[in-house]
Amino acid sequence: MSTVPDRIKAAQSAEGDELWLAIKTQHPDALENASLNRHLTDDMALYIAKNKNTTAETLGFLAGDVRFREVYRVKLAIAKNPKTPQRVALSLIKYLRIFDLADLTRNRRIPSIFRQKVELVITEKVPALPEGVKIAIAKRACADLVITLMERSDQQVIDACLESPILTEEHIRPLVLLPRTKPGLIKSIAEHPKWSLRYSIKYALLRNAYTPMKQVEKFIEGMKVSDLQDLYDDPRVPSVTKPFIYRELKERDATLKSAPEEVYELQGDEDEDSEGQGGEF
Repeated sequence: MSTVPDRIKAAQSAEGDELWLAIKTQHPDALENASLNRHLTDDMALYIAKNKNTTAETLGFLAGDVRFREVYRVKLAIAKNPKTPQRVALSLIKYLRIFDLADLTRNRRIPSIFRQKVELVITEKVPALPEGVKIAIAKRACADLVITLMERSDQQVIDACLESPILTEEHIRPLVLLPRTKPGLIKSIAEHPKWSLRYSIKYALLRNAYTPMKQVEKFIEGMKVSDLQDLYDDPRVPSVTKPFIYRELKERDATLKSAPEEVYELQGDEDEDSEGQGGEF
């Protein structure tokens, strides 16, 4: 029975089962020797490319080996290996399929610089991508890329993005507060069965002028008095929303933190005794 040193040496010239035996020692030297072996097969190269013990030098050599230039799975495995030198990994991006690139953006094992470059490459492609491809990417990509898709796509893609399990309130709330966010996206978030129930999202939506008034009224009913008072004093809250906040505070017998702004009668409001509270409904 051969020893590990024997197998490391054999990796230089062995073939078939003997070469596999040497490779599966997973010793870095055996993997390096095997990568230089002229009997190395595609499956063997894939095994080496995926192995956590493979050195950066060996991965770099495999990436440039003409024998595996057309072997896609080997290129992808090298790109996924966290030990692959950055320059090598970046050079492989142009060969990878869009869905595999999307998967890479969520792979926390690879360096963040590489993931960011992949995100940038996909972002640049977004305008030209078919709708179906965008929807598929939304199910596989990182949160930042899903947000980008929502901002630059139509309704069907937005709907798919909002279902992404990777999104959290910390991703959605800042999007609601961004002035550049499109009205259609705000409406989709405000009417979404999941996001429209999250308190922090509702609070943010009440500060957005594009939130449908039907949802505004619904959100106000479920807000804490202290938050309604803060919203009423917040200059970012649309003026058309403030009468609804004012009415809700009145119905709860709550006071305002500051002098009330001029408010106007709301349709269906029968309370006419409000002159002493700073305005008329």
